Amino acid sequence: MKEKTFTLHPKHLSLSLLFSFLLISSISLAQSQQSLPGPISQLTVNSNGDIACEIHATDAAAATHHSIGSARSGLRMNGSVKSASNTKKSATGANIIVDYYNFDPALPVEDFIIAATAFQSAVNAWASLLSSDTPIFVAAVFQPLDEGVLGSAGPTSVFANAPGLERNTWYGNALADKLSGEDLSPESYDIIANFSTVFPNWYYGTDGNTPAGMYDFKSVVLHELGHGLGFFGSLYVDNETGVGDYGFGIPNPIFPAIYDRLAHSADGKSILKENKYGNFTTELGDMLLSGPLTAKGPRIKGTTQGKGAQVFTILDSDILGGEIPGLTDIWLPGSSYSHLDYFTYAGGPNGLMVPFLSTGASFDGPGPIVLSIFDDIGWNGKVNRGIMESPNAQDDGGDDPSAGADNVVAVYPNPFSSNINITLLEGRSIKKAILTDGGGYKYTVPKGKISSGPQTTLDLSSSKGPAGLYFLQLTYDDNSSEVVKLFKQ
Repeated sequence: MKEKTFTLHPKHLSLSLLFSFLLISSISLAQSQQSLPGPISQLTVNSNGDIACEIHATDAAAATHHSIGSARSGLRMNGSVKSASNTKKSATGANIIVDYYNFDPALPVEDFIIAATAFQSAVNAWASLLSSDTPIFVAAVFQPLDEGVLGSAGPTSVFANAPGLERNTWYGNALADKLSGEDLSPESYDIIANFSTVFPNWYYGTDGNTPAGMYDFKSVVLHELGHGLGFFGSLYVDNETGVGDYGFGIPNPIFPAIYDRLAHSADGKSILKENKYGNFTTELGDMLLSGPLTAKGPRIKGTTQGKGAQVFTILDSDILGGEIPGLTDIWLPGSSYSHLDYFTYAGGPNGLMVPFLSTGASFDGPGPIVLSIFDDIGWNGKVNRGIMESPNAQDDGGDDPSAGADNVVAVYPNPFSSNINITLLEGRSIKKAILTDGGGYKYTVPKGKISSGPQTTLDLSSSKGPAGLYFLQLTYDDNSSEVVKLFKQ
């Protein structure tokens, strides 16, 4: 998946007024907690037919993505509800809570549920592999996007100098929350993921049997969540001047991302070693254009038998067997650096986080090398490798099940065991209800088990599905439909 680095240079200033304002308002001169809008990855299809993932920060694409989380867009992150769930701990893994939004009036509710189920499958995989006492809040948005744009995702913010973080280092929301032991942005989602509903080649199955010519949606979500959870750095090379830099290109303060602190050159030196590769120098640029970097850390060393993980920088013409103008031997503002090396890992068990995804390819998890990198940037003391059946289950009061459902005022209890009570807007009445579990099994609630009126009780005692996440499709008396997210205990 192709990636664009997120550095700010003078010629880009006209694109960054929004970010300049946020930077001035959120960074103080003292060494107190600091924050910036987070980098985002935008998905497109390249000329080879592969999905490419471009990283953006201080530009129009990033500003457009971050505007999804504004009040104007319709996302409703209830800060008080989010804060109330902050003390709830998951016995194992991480508690990743997802609100699903369908902003496409033309997308059938049934198709929305299929896409959301595939998204949740990727969430469950990550939740089982990470460890955090602080819940991670994700918004999954489905809507029509411009032609050629498949989606975008990323952390809503990056933080530095909060308690528990390595000094003068940027961390994405979710990892910063984990290390500090508190929610540093209680009024917003930690990750926003935005996917196209008009792209015709998504495969929403979760069985890994992706047909030829189709792109595996679960694998793409796994990849994008990986970036949102912290798999990103801040290196950049200007191909015109040969100057390399790190730290988002921001003049004050200049901090690397925690991912940057793992990266080493071919001679074993840290890329942040100022007396060897000074920031904003051609020495740094030359080193970055010389071939893959090596990520080093104690967990990475153990996983790779001491070799380190190969980090992608350039498409080497010697390996490809010839030069391709505009593609080989240059810094690709899109694929370089925040991915594993394509030539080393593509097609293998560690191929999820390489720069490109071909049709027919699929992954059921990030792979051991990516997990070791996550360990070494701070995610885990001990990794739980077992997939959890219900990583999101929690007590009443944590998640907002009605997020994205305009006619639902309240749903309780949630998690449920047999009956649920639904409060609707005045004048609404439920005509039909279908419950879908995480595996796609559907249970249609008999009409006799649906009470009428805005205060409705659904008898779900005959639903025999397992504990975990469910989607409840509600059809009203005017034949309009909405989806509510439930958990069964």
